[in-house]
Amino acid sequence: MLGSAGRPEYSPPFTFKLEEHMNDKAADYWDDWQQEALAAGVSEPLAALGMELMRTHRKNRWPKDFLGRASDGEVMIAMCLEDEAETELFFIENLYPYDTALIEKTKRRLCLH
Repeated sequence: MLGSAGRPEYSPPFTFKLEEHMNDKAADYWDDWQQEALAAGVSEPLAALGMELMRTHRKNRWPKDFLGRASDGEVMIAMCLEDEAETELFFIENLYPYDTALIEKTKRRLCLH
């Protein structure tokens, strides 16, 4: 279910350590996110994919409006729990935007075509 801001409504039973990562300069915050995601019930493959998105965001210095900053942690976990297939496709599209074959293969595998 989407909230008023167009984001999934979810009240997490965990607290991503956002205050520790607000400057996005903390080393390896994506590993902490992956552990939080797994603890929240996100599947292992999707948590690994989300971790890779966060790591790639930081390493490539993507703009702030791209999903994947430490401050996006709770929203990303909520997305994973709300709709695993759509979120996986979204992460793949962001990580590999020019790999149309991979995107189409993922859509077919997830029955999202």
